[in-house]
Amino acid sequence: MFNVTGKVESMADNPFQVSQALRDLAEQNTKHADAVYEQLNDFVTKAIGAWTSALPSSPVAAGFRDLQGRAVQIARENVESAFTLAEKLTKVQNFPEILTLQRKYAQDRIQTFVTQTQELSKLMGEAFQKSAHH
Repeated sequence: MFNVTGKVESMADNPFQVSQALRDLAEQNTKHADAVYEQLNDFVTKAIGAWTSALPSSPVAAGFRDLQGRAVQIARENVESAFTLAEKLTKVQNFPEILTLQRKYAQDRIQTFVTQTQELSKLMGEAFQKSAHH
């Protein structure tokens, strides 16, 4: 890599630099992990579909199906968010960029987790209310 003076700079000269070989390896591993996740997601989707179709048709079961469906959707959103971060990390050039991405990711996830927890709490309350009335 060239520095501002035009001299070739090695990793030893700039320890905060992320090498292209490391970025390539990270990108390859991220793609592999994403493919494995897609297979697992497919399996889980089919298993949950089979399980929910076996539940009796009632307002109580419908409430718990809604809760379960949203929980699965939230889990997928969280995994996809982690993969998005991983993909961004494969493109960073230096350590400060990694820290910036991590900080932004953590801030976003904290806000998202609060919202998701509130949604699940509301759905649980609705499901329990339905079960109390039946």
